Amino acid sequence: MAIPRPCGYDYKFIDTPPDRYICNICHLPSRDPYLTTCCGYVFCKSSYLDDSKRIIALPNVCPVCSDKEFVAYINKQLDREVKCLHVMCINKERGCEWQGELNDINNHLGNSDGCQFENVKCTNECGKMLERQYLTTHVKTKCPRRKVECQYCHVTAEHQFIDGEHKEQCLKLPLPCPNNCTSSYPQSVCVRKRRAHPYPREVIKYIPREDMETHKEECPLQEVECSFKCGKMLQRQYLTRHMETDCPHRKVDCQYCHIIGGYQFIEGEHKEQCPKLPLPCPNKCEIGSVLHEDMEAHRKECPLEMVQCEYHNVGCEERMMRKRKKGHEDKKAKEHLLMTKLKLRITEDKLSSTENKLTSTETRLTRLELMMHRLIHTSGSSNMLIGSAHWSSHLTAMAARVGTVSQICPTIVKISKFANYKTSRCVFCSEFFYSHSKGYKMCLRVYHTGDRPTINVYLSVFLCLMKGPHDDELTWPLRGKFEVILLNQISDCKHHSVTVTYDGRTPDKYAGRVTGGDRATGWGHTEFISNENLCKVIPTCQYLKDDCVFLQVSKL
Repeated sequence: MAIPRPCGYDYKFIDTPPDRYICNICHLPSRDPYLTTCCGYVFCKSSYLDDSKRIIALPNVCPVCSDKEFVAYINKQLDREVKCLHVMCINKERGCEWQGELNDINNHLGNSDGCQFENVKCTNECGKMLERQYLTTHVKTKCPRRKVECQYCHVTAEHQFIDGEHKEQCLKLPLPCPNNCTSSYPQSVCVRKRRAHPYPREVIKYIPREDMETHKEECPLQEVECSFKCGKMLQRQYLTRHMETDCPHRKVDCQYCHIIGGYQFIEGEHKEQCPKLPLPCPNKCEIGSVLHEDMEAHRKECPLEMVQCEYHNVGCEERMMRKRKKGHEDKKAKEHLLMTKLKLRITEDKLSSTENKLTSTETRLTRLELMMHRLIHTSGSSNMLIGSAHWSSHLTAMAARVGTVSQICPTIVKISKFANYKTSRCVFCSEFFYSHSKGYKMCLRVYHTGDRPTINVYLSVFLCLMKGPHDDELTWPLRGKFEVILLNQISDCKHHSVTVTYDGRTPDKYAGRVTGGDRATGWGHTEFISNENLCKVIPTCQYLKDDCVFLQVSKL
């Protein structure tokens, strides 16, 4: 027969219970005791019957002596005596000092005023098990499901909701300014900064979440962009001073001509062109400074200006100060007369040769007119259709003229094998050309990797004057404007150009007559076009194609 689990009273009794109270099956003071008629032993009801009141032992057999004439009955008198025994609280080891009858222990353990060391569940149903003496504190201060009120917006809900999801959304929650700006707000909404000295004390400003965006638009420490769109980012408290004294786009007036514009423009491009800007005389004459607009006229009168002899057209190459010009001409009068006679003789020979060429040309034109008339009569129509070439083919045809001695502006310059020039860092120098008929002899120099200080960033272009056959007949120094154009190879639009100006500010070594060497130093632009834009390819524009570029030089 299987022995069931102990079903008696498993408590600590003050006095040892008598043997007649002990269950002969579980050996504990019996609970709901049964008394047998066969052997007179006691056993618990639950030791004999399970919860469904089925007999655990063999039916009609004593569970103690196995007598088949077994009869058992409830002994209520014995039950009352057992329940009157005195026991200690089951939480004695935890500190409970309660002692009393067995009949009262359930009230002691289950009553809210009873055993304070009994483990009970949280009344808020958070699932926490704790001693009854800590229940009140837990329910009021620690339970995550206790009801609390938001201290900012006064919404009432469970603590875990208020301290979690609600706290992340509460519109009244004070948040620290992201810029750590300070204020004299009350301590309740601010946090004091630690300072070496207790006074004065600054506090970090705390702003309700719903007002944070408005505060950012006013916060003096918020970084904002300059209102003049110069790209500068700075704190709002410094914005006014920046816009008044530091911004390169602030409005100022030129101190010389009083025109109003951006500071960057006035101090840069405008200052170089301001007509009222006083400039020192390049010859350092006694007059001192001259207005920009009067500089050209002054140089035509300056006694210290280096000028050519009046007879430079006939071969006199001497240069002298204007104040010494008359003395030179008086001193060299005989030599000038001889040069003039020689020049006149040479000119007469050229005129005679030109007349012969003109006569030959007139004859050829007459023959061409006769051929044209015959062609018209043969075709039966006076209209001739001429097909228009593709722009790329047109560029190639124009470039075919490059290298001929008779080139006159505008002229096309083709640079083939562009990558080789860039890799080897060689300088490209074009064939010579003339500014106009019987004009200034020039050439174009191109630095593929740029010139100082723009090496490897920009393409640089320069015009160089050269010794020419017509220099004696020209006016020096050179004055005028030339346009250097980078041609778009896929369409007759979006060409890139710069202007090279020879004026009163151009040094003589760039614009003066070439006397030493074959050519003068180049005058142009170091930042003609960036390498990035040069190599960029878009549907309507391509400057670098098939490893070559086309440049055009025109006189404006």
